[in-house]
Amino acid sequence: MGSSKPPVELLIGGAFVLVALACATAALTMSATAGVAVLAVTAATFSAWSRRLVVGPAIGVMAWCFATGFLLNGMGELTLTWPDDEARLLGFLAVGTVGSACGTVGSACGTARRRLRRRARRRGPALMERRCPGEFRKTGEWLPDREPHSGPDNSQ
Repeated sequence: MGSSKPPVELLIGGAFVLVALACATAALTMSATAGVAVLAVTAATFSAWSRRLVVGPAIGVMAWCFATGFLLNGMGELTLTWPDDEARLLGFLAVGTVGSACGTVGSACGTARRRLRRRARRRGPALMERRCPGEFRKTGEWLPDREPHSGPDNSQ
């Protein structure tokens, strides 16, 4: 339960609702070609946000079903006409898969970055300031000179 990601079942259900709403909005407000583009962007964005590799192809297939059944065929029927529908299916699959891969890679990079920051905070500063006379401080200012050391070469 240490993961902050929602379960896959919830993500796929949310993807279905989101694609259905995007399809309904696109069908009412724009042309079929623009609606297909909106569904592709919706699929890519949601699959990247989900950060799960299995969600990308699933939302790609859902978006293809809605685009084919409701935007391109006004009857609500899924049809497979060569080569348009197959090419569109492969395009939606690719968009969903690439989106989820980008989200997964971005999440992994962010996790590694957070882990490095946490480790750096635990260890403290990498360079300690030296307090020697006339030494240059990390902030860019000169440290004031102190009394000379009384050592073997500086005896009075």
